Amino acid sequence: MKSLFQINRMMWLVDLLFTRGALTRAQIDDYWAKASLNDMHESCIPRRTFFRMKDDILLLFDIEIEYNKHTGKFAIANTEYLKNNILKQWLIDNFAIRNTLSEAQQMQDRVLLENIPSGNKFLTIVADAMRQNVSVKIQYKSFQMSETREFEVMPYCLKVFKQRWYLLGPRVGNEEPHFYALDRVHNLSLTANKFSVPADFDATNYLRYYYGIMRDKTEPQTVQIRVTPFRANYIRTVPLHHSQKETECTNEYSIFEYWIAPTADFIQELRSVMPEITVLQPQWLREKFIEEAKHILENYK
Repeated sequence: MKSLFQINRMMWLVDLLFTRGALTRAQIDDYWAKASLNDMHESCIPRRTFFRMKDDILLLFDIEIEYNKHTGKFAIANTEYLKNNILKQWLIDNFAIRNTLSEAQQMQDRVLLENIPSGNKFLTIVADAMRQNVSVKIQYKSFQMSETREFEVMPYCLKVFKQRWYLLGPRVGNEEPHFYALDRVHNLSLTANKFSVPADFDATNYLRYYYGIMRDKTEPQTVQIRVTPFRANYIRTVPLHHSQKETECTNEYSIFEYWIAPTADFIQELRSVMPEITVLQPQWLREKFIEEAKHILENYK
C-alpha cells in the first residue's frame, strides 16, 4: 500500500506535466526542488524512484507518462483523454488547489475560502460500500422531514451538485433509486448485506436529460431561453446542461437551446437569474414564468 506522501508525489507529477506540458528530467527535478511537498528538501527525485512513480501512476490512475527520446522530455500520453475524464480531471484540479494553498500559507489572510456543507466525513464509508457492493444504513433527515429516519440504502453512485455530495441508490425493498444529501445524514455505517448494481444501470445515462439531482416523470423537451449579453458570458463558460447550444447571438441578446427535462431544480436555476433570461419554449414554462412575474409585481404594489 502506498503512503499518503507517495500518492501526493504522484499527483504532484501528474499535475505538473498536465499544466506545464512536456518536461525533461532536469526540469522536473528543478520544480521538485522548489515544491512545498518536498519537505525533505531533496535536490532531485532519484532515478529509480522516478520510474517507479511513473509505473505506479499508470497502475493506480490509468495515466500513462511517455518519454520522447528525440526531445528528451516526459509528457502525459493522452491529455485529451484526461480532459474528457471528469473524475480524473476533478482529482487533478483538487490536488492543484490544495497544493497551491499549501504553498500560499504565508498569504492565508489573502485567500478567502467558502465553508461547504459537503458531508465529506461519510465519503470514505460510502466509497468503501460501493467497492464491496454492500448496503449502508443511514440515519437521515431531509428538509421535508419532521424527524430523523433510518434507511438501508444500496449505494449505486456518488454525485457532486451545487457544492454538496449526494448518494444515489434505492432503499432495500424499493427498486427506484433516490438521492440522499450527505450533509443531511446524521449517521452512516456499513452492513454485511450484499447487492448487485443492475447490469443496465449507467449513472451518466440515468441523469442524461436532467439538470441536477431531481429525476421524475418529466419528459425531455426543447427549452429555449433568450439571455442578456452579460449573462450569456457566464452561460457560455459554465453551461447549464451538456446539451446546451447557442443558436443565435446578437448585440442585444443570445438564444440558448437545451434538450432537457425541465424539473423543479432546473426551473429554479432559471428563476435565479431573472430578469436576465426570458423563456421562449416550451409554452407551458413560458406561461409559468409570466404568472410568477405577475405575482412579483403584485407583491410590490
